[in-house]
Amino acid sequence: MSRLFIAVLIMLSSSCSVAPRQVALHDFGVDWGENKNSVNAEVRPSPQVTKSEINVDTPSWLINECIRYRLLYNSPTQLRCYNLDKWVAPPAELFKRQLQASGKFSKHRLMIQLLDFEQQFDTPKQARVILHFVADAYALGSDRLIATQDFRLTQATTTPDAAGAVTGFAHLTQQATDKLQQWLTTIK
Repeated sequence: MSRLFIAVLIMLSSSCSVAPRQVALHDFGVDWGENKNSVNAEVRPSPQVTKSEINVDTPSWLINECIRYRLLYNSPTQLRCYNLDKWVAPPAELFKRQLQASGKFSKHRLMIQLLDFEQQFDTPKQARVILHFVADAYALGSDRLIATQDFRLTQATTTPDAAGAVTGFAHLTQQATDKLQQWLTTIK
């Protein structure tokens, strides 16, 4: 009788286990642009900008969907990835999509080298996101380099976790889009 009771207890306890959390996939959110109040607003590249006019390259270690972070206070040389939160695409692809969706870059051909895209923790409760890229602007339909600019952007995260990193990068990539556009207005 006690063996039967133990067997029933084991079966019941194993059926009560909590399902593991599924991996959450993230992007930078919907860019509503002019249609912020529209339920049917869509993210689309501007018809004037073709995919070949904006190119974003990246080092090999950024060619995956990992949301990276670094604990500067503990092990500053170790790069880590969140286990249960990932990007829907590699950061370079997400950044390129953000730039195309803005529709602001129809007068130049852009070659961007994404160099750094990570969350850094100064303390366990204080983090920031880092975006570093170099942009080369070319004349449309030409291989003539007009100008090069190095961009280093940083923003504190609202929370020191994956959700804070995702929100921080959504804001930081929008800032990068705006700064890139401002820079392009200064070159001929």
